[in-house]
Amino acid sequence: MKVPVSWLKEYVDFEDTIEGLADKLTFAGLEVEAIETIGSDFAGVVVGEVLAVEPHPDADKLRLCTVTYGAEETMQVVCGAPNVDAGGKYPFAPVGTTLPCGITLKKAKIRGVQSMGMLCAKDELGLGEDHSGLLVLDAALEPGTPFVSVWGEPETVIELEITPNRPDCLSMIGVAREMAVLYGTELKLPAIEINETENAVDEEVSVVVEEPGKCPRYTARVLKGAEIGPAPEWMQKRLEAAGIRPISNVVDITNYVMLETGHPLHAFDKDLVAESTIIVRNARAGEKMQTLDDIERTLTEEMLVIADAEKPSAVAGVMGGNVSEISDSTSTILLEAAAFETSTIRHTAKKLGLSTDSSYRFQRGVNVDSVEWASRRAAALMGELAGAKLCSGVVDVYPKPTDTVRIPFSYTRVEGMIGSGVSVDEMRRIFTALEIGLEEDHGETAVAVVPSFRLDLEREVDLVEEIARIHGVDNVPAKTPLAKVIPEADDSRVRAVSELRDRLQGLGVSEIMNYTLVNHPLLDLFNKENRDSREELPHPISMDQSVMRTSLIPQLVESLGRNHSRQIHEACFYELGRVFNRVDGVPVQAETVSLGMMGPVGRSLLNKRAPVSEEEMFVWMKGLLEQLLAAQQLENVTFKAEDRPEFEGGKAVTIELDGEAVGCMGLVNKTARSEWRLSGPVAAAELKLNALLKNAFTVAKTKDLAQFPSMSRDIALVVDQSVRHEDIAVLIRKVDPKDLESFGLFDVYQGKGIEKGKKSLAYNFVYRSAQQTLTDKKVNKAHQKLSDFLCKQLDASLREG
Repeated sequence: MKVPVSWLKEYVDFEDTIEGLADKLTFAGLEVEAIETIGSDFAGVVVGEVLAVEPHPDADKLRLCTVTYGAEETMQVVCGAPNVDAGGKYPFAPVGTTLPCGITLKKAKIRGVQSMGMLCAKDELGLGEDHSGLLVLDAALEPGTPFVSVWGEPETVIELEITPNRPDCLSMIGVAREMAVLYGTELKLPAIEINETENAVDEEVSVVVEEPGKCPRYTARVLKGAEIGPAPEWMQKRLEAAGIRPISNVVDITNYVMLETGHPLHAFDKDLVAESTIIVRNARAGEKMQTLDDIERTLTEEMLVIADAEKPSAVAGVMGGNVSEISDSTSTILLEAAAFETSTIRHTAKKLGLSTDSSYRFQRGVNVDSVEWASRRAAALMGELAGAKLCSGVVDVYPKPTDTVRIPFSYTRVEGMIGSGVSVDEMRRIFTALEIGLEEDHGETAVAVVPSFRLDLEREVDLVEEIARIHGVDNVPAKTPLAKVIPEADDSRVRAVSELRDRLQGLGVSEIMNYTLVNHPLLDLFNKENRDSREELPHPISMDQSVMRTSLIPQLVESLGRNHSRQIHEACFYELGRVFNRVDGVPVQAETVSLGMMGPVGRSLLNKRAPVSEEEMFVWMKGLLEQLLAAQQLENVTFKAEDRPEFEGGKAVTIELDGEAVGCMGLVNKTARSEWRLSGPVAAAELKLNALLKNAFTVAKTKDLAQFPSMSRDIALVVDQSVRHEDIAVLIRKVDPKDLESFGLFDVYQGKGIEKGKKSLAYNFVYRSAQQTLTDKKVNKAHQKLSDFLCKQLDASLREG
């Protein structure tokens, strides 16, 4: 929101420097992003009169102008502006003048012809970006008149960052209202005088609102005999300073009132409105219209349009259509002022890719109660500046007036939440200044009556914020934070999660954090089949954040990819967060932990160069999970092969705890990896947080340190290719030899010497007794018994050599 200070002073009196004003507004919640000066003292620039215009001898688009500017002699100037004419008066900068952009003019030859200065356009004088032609001055001005006396002193413009909850400050009056509170002065609203001299407006136009939920209020006025032309210079200056290009008096008035009041308005050429009927309705499927930017738009059924009896004339709250726009031949104006439901406008603007000053305001909300006031203000200006005659009355479709918001509050609670001694009288003063009424005020409690323009005030805490910011956040003393110990509170889960984080960090895994909102394309890279289970936002602010995440793995892999693109070739991350799915049509929230790794994370420092194989990556991730599960005191964990869409086929497992699926693990599919140019294998896993915390406070069982030596034996079993390590491990645990301390798979082999359809699995067994030193005879006997059992159960043979 650009706010010209001279315009602001029409509504509020204040004495302060620009820097002081910026500080006050920023501390009150209206952050000043920039302070800009438009114009300058224009030293050396004067009014110049063009006496003659001749063609340039060596350039078709250039002309030679003879300029007088109050001196005895005239100057020859080469000019390329299309609107230069003999007898015209324009800003003239003689040789030696320094323009606001810093350029000092010198004698110059342009295509062989001497030029002794410059006739100026607006942008060359720092008055905007318009370079379409010279700035045309009043023909009555005397040549040589200093330009600064014509244009005026430099204008200071402050640019405000208005937060989404303060749409009332997207207007000059709104900002002035805040300043009146901050400086303790009065707000001066413009006086509105309208003269209704024509027939009743009901005889000229009819309005039908088919969607009152999307358009709670719609007003229409009719003005006749308008003379279309340029707006007065003072209005054009203000619009340009606020960042809006002047067009014509009628269109400029609608923009001026929008900036002044915060209410967007639209003017139709009434003669182009079929049957003089306005219908506020939903667009029809596939309906098309050409907007004012000359682009044909295809509309959808959820979009709201302003139509006549035949066709849509405007996309409601976003942009008008060129079928009924104001032109030089317009004489009868249909003036619209309305209020539209915020999410409807937001969705339409996003869908059409259109962001306008109008949609920006409607998306945040406008004051429904003052729609008609804005309409009267615009009608009065059109009568004054365009000679329009107003029909009597106004069509005002307002079926359900908004209810006044009332907020019960406690003075003591407000003071306590602020943490500063603000007296009851001071609070009452602030509420009065903010135009917040008080009812049932008993000294301890009261009911705040919220003015209709404050759409952000809904709860007691909102009133606390108002008192704090006007009282002055800098006046709130700094206090040492206090924490209350609640003995009966159960914080076991918080401590369990904290210990889990510590264990993951101890295993060398770094924590990342992502937003819970993602988008369909990202989720589709991992699973296209679960769209029905995704929870979509009805009106997302951005399509990149339009869906609630169903898994942590997509963003985890995205984070690995972003690191890879920045020359990080080795990483191991985890994230702990919420995921959201629809189960039987009902949204369900759960907490999970995901882990991901890329690069040679499992190798020693001297062995990082060779490419990582898929087998290595899979085993590293499985080993990390096994260590984590063991640290969490979780036993009876199995890994069951099961294909999943987010992983490569045959390279994924489901993790089961006590026979129940609690997570998954695998190598990320090629489609997802290629999105971030991850050429090597990437492993990822996701587990339910509740399962990980199941035994969080179980005391680990201790074992006596071994006093006697161990003995180890190896066997290589040749088994069918379908046999899994997990199958063999189950059988070994079933036999459970008395002195077997541990066992592990150390080799898998298929190739020469192994029958087709078979594979060799080599195991190491460690035997140890807690009571005595084992003998070879005893170990060999137990080992042979185990080997025979495995061969019989698995139909296996022992691999020799």
